Amino acid sequence: MNIIEIDYQQGKVKSDFYTWEIVSNNNNKFLLLQRNDNGRYRAAEADVACKQMFEVKEISYRGPNGDIFAFDPETGIAKL
Repeated sequence: MNIIEIDYQQGKVKSDFYTWEIVSNNNNKFLLLQRNDNGRYRAAEADVACKQMFEVKEISYRGPNGDIFAFDPETGIAKL
């Protein structure tokens, strides 16, 4: 998906079809995102420089401070 707009103040990213919540921001280079889709969560990883994002089923993302994240479709993304 293409990134249309990033609002760092609001913590939102607009893609081609959806609005996503920013869960983690790695120096405005990579973002970890989630959205609620009728009671189930979806997760995505975004490359800001390329203006691309990819919906994922599993998280392989480390935050800027070494934070590790886990994803569950029923509860969303949690920092471990």
